Amino acid sequence: MDIKEYESNVRTPCVDMKNTFQDKATDLEKTFIKMTHLHAGLSPETIEKARLELNENPDVLHQDIQQVRDMIITRPDIGFLRTDDAFILRFLRARKFHQTDAFRLLAQYFQYRQLNLDMFKNFKADDPGIKRALIDGFPGVLENRDHYGRKILLLFAANWDQS
Repeated sequence: MDIKEYESNVRTPCVDMKNTFQDKATDLEKTFIKMTHLHAGLSPETIEKARLELNENPDVLHQDIQQVRDMIITRPDIGFLRTDDAFILRFLRARKFHQTDAFRLLAQYFQYRQLNLDMFKNFKADDPGIKRALIDGFPGVLENRDHYGRKILLLFAANWDQS
């Protein structure tokens, strides 16, 4: 074995290890960028409030999302149309980062949509009727819960034009 062959044998594992480390660092950077993207537009106060009130932890946010995503295979009967991080995060926040409860809500959401296709076939946020209903305050959610701990949804019928 000559010196060049020896050097190439010795350096290859180091180069491979360096490349592996760089790949892992790149993956971590991508995860950090993705998680930062999920907090884009949120003030530091809102991020802190989410941490305190919703148990949102930026350090394990990706794992929380992935746990909910992993539960999707348990319900092959439901067509989950969206499973991106930002969408799943909405359900985690709605259930204070209890993954099982968030998954249950996500499944109920898509199951309801699946069972009521006619209701959602032309349901678009830019529809003038939908915009008007949202502007008129339809629906409203009270800040406090009822005596059973349930959220209270209000429909402002006086502002609602049924046509």
